[in-house]
Amino acid sequence: MKKLLERIKGLLLSVPQDKLLHFIAGGVIASFFAIVTGATAEYCVLFSAIAGCIKEAVDEWKKPGAWSYADLLATILGGLVIQIEVWIA
Repeated sequence: MKKLLERIKGLLLSVPQDKLLHFIAGGVIASFFAIVTGATAEYCVLFSAIAGCIKEAVDEWKKPGAWSYADLLATILGGLVIQIEVWIA
């Protein structure tokens, strides 16, 4: 069990902090819409994707060439985790 926890810790530490923050933001956005507005599960990840696109568009507007598909994917994956949890519950 200790080896498994150390391996998970190693994997988490190898992910750049920026991507983890995008993942968390996607989860928070999806959670907000799932809990507060009562949105169905399909819309949880949609709202995360929209927020991620808006964030990347603002980055691109401020600094041309700053659009990051990896950041967008991390945001969407954060929303997807919440969507899966809503499906299960």
